Amino acid sequence: MEQPIILSDYLVLNRILPEDQPTLYKLMDEVYRASYRYIWYDEGDWYVDLIYRPETVLKELSRSRSHYFFVEWNGEKIGILKYDFPFSPREIDIPNAMKLHRLYLHPKAHGKGLAPLLMQHCEQVAKENQLDSIWLEAMECQPQAKRFYEKNGFEHLMTYTLDFEQMYPEYRNIQIMKKNLA
Repeated sequence: MEQPIILSDYLVLNRILPEDQPTLYKLMDEVYRASYRYIWYDEGDWYVDLIYRPETVLKELSRSRSHYFFVEWNGEKIGILKYDFPFSPREIDIPNAMKLHRLYLHPKAHGKGLAPLLMQHCEQVAKENQLDSIWLEAMECQPQAKRFYEKNGFEHLMTYTLDFEQMYPEYRNIQIMKKNLA
């Protein structure tokens, strides 16, 4: 069994394994919807099912570039962290980079200083792997997330529109943000 990554006395990352899919689905059904329910016609049913169904999770876990973790705070699973490297977006070339793919925390963990520790971990891993930058996608309708990323050194590169028909049109804009590590 793989050892947990200890980020602090109270914050631990445990790698998600194929057999964890039901737990991941249940957790994200609650955590994702808590922040994004309002952007979907169906309150997020389609998206949660698409991203956390067994086939998708197994496909993501099988990729060598994928690193997928439960975030545990004081022994409780309160979110997920996923990063992929090397990985560049389709919309713009960002060579030799890490994608911070998913960082979701339960609202009860917001404002507790956990996200900065998770960001430090991502930067450390990226630097250890001689990557030049980290990039991510942030929904325009989540200004607090964008402010957090900007505060952590990420800059807006471009905005594009998602083509998800299940999403209200006014919430479809997403920004690609990047932080240089050199």
